[in-house]
Amino acid sequence: MRKFVLLLSTLFFIISLPGFSQSVDTPKVKLGIKTGLNLSKLKLNGKIPGVMNSDYRRGFVAGAFVNFPAGKSPISFQPEFLYSSMGGDLQNELHESQNLRLNYFSIPVLIKYQISKKIGVFAGPQVDAILYAKENNKFGEFNITNSVSETDFYATGGMEWWPWRDIVISGRYMHGFKKVYTTAPEISMNNRGFQFTIGLRFRKPKPWPEEKTVVIVPPVDKDTDGDGIFDSRDKCPTVPGVAKYEGCPVPDTDKDGIFDDKDKCPEMAGYPELDGCPYPDRDKDGVTDNKDRCPDEPGSTKNDGCPITDRDGDGVPDATDRCPDTPGPASNYGCPEDVRTKLTYIAKNIYFNTGKATLQQKSYDPLNQLVDILNRNPNAKLTIEGHTDNTGSNTLNMKLSNDRAKAVLDYLVSKGIDAGRLTSVGYGEDKPVTTNNTAEGRTLNRRVELKLSEN
Repeated sequence: MRKFVLLLSTLFFIISLPGFSQSVDTPKVKLGIKTGLNLSKLKLNGKIPGVMNSDYRRGFVAGAFVNFPAGKSPISFQPEFLYSSMGGDLQNELHESQNLRLNYFSIPVLIKYQISKKIGVFAGPQVDAILYAKENNKFGEFNITNSVSETDFYATGGMEWWPWRDIVISGRYMHGFKKVYTTAPEISMNNRGFQFTIGLRFRKPKPWPEEKTVVIVPPVDKDTDGDGIFDSRDKCPTVPGVAKYEGCPVPDTDKDGIFDDKDKCPEMAGYPELDGCPYPDRDKDGVTDNKDRCPDEPGSTKNDGCPITDRDGDGVPDATDRCPDTPGPASNYGCPEDVRTKLTYIAKNIYFNTGKATLQQKSYDPLNQLVDILNRNPNAKLTIEGHTDNTGSNTLNMKLSNDRAKAVLDYLVSKGIDAGRLTSVGYGEDKPVTTNNTAEGRTLNRRVELKLSEN
């Protein structure tokens, strides 16, 4: 009986192939192949609890399918012809394993409903014909084909997903109704399982295009820009150029108005009188020799390349100092001011290291001018006030302002000024002259004030 079913199924499959091939020519009927995995388990009947247990085994499945649409409805019919490995793993009360492999020729006939272009569901009957069966146990491997039922009948159903146009991934449950094998002590078994496959649907190939004779007419070469170089070899066919630059104009790389073929310094902007090279700068002061009044002596760009001199040492260059032999502040063009104005100038030029009460070296010259004022006014007394912005705590700011005022006092004493004429006091952040909400305001609030008084 088993051989008859197998032969009948095989003949049906072979005879149907020409019909399927012809139906593939139509846009409706589709032929495909699939392969995948069975997770099968044997449902045990009549077992004594603890005598035998059943578990899943993995098996191979592969074959072909044909899909027949029912008109324009989402329903279609799909017979399949599969090699399918079922069975299961058993274990007796002594924890001895028994593996049954039941290999079938399977013909499921499915009714499908396409929910969308990518999702479908299906269900239907399935008949299996045994091909061969094997059992593995502690004694070895045995052929049990003749002990297994020749056929099995199932109900199966599941769903499928089409991630691409002709690729389908599906999963189904298979419920076997027939007792396919019986083992002592009188335990019968039914096939149960899940099947997961991936399939490829074939499509009618497109007809080969008719061959056409193509006549290639060679282009007629021309010289659009009239520079004597044909367009096929001219990289600038619409702009006259020279052969050296493949039909393009001579470039001016440094954009100095002198073309590269006459420019001795093509990558540095220069002057025609120097063949495209820039003027030199012998003293390396940033002023080229053609504009440098002192080309062999480093100077300043503000003084036409010559050094800036300051004979009276007041920080105002002689070139802009209206009193070059008499010290004076820059605010008065280098000329002396009255004492109180000069005190303001000196106070604005007292600098400390950030966050410290250490005088910077550039503060010494203004302080020396303050020493000179006190020496010229022996009866005068000086109050030195220190102020900070609001950065940091008030306690630290108060200490910092006191220390800075004291540092100025100590410097004056070190230069011979009587300490009894001097008073230092710090106010911290308590007396700002402007807002502390901006960087500029905070800079103005960090200051030293000098107040001179007579006895």
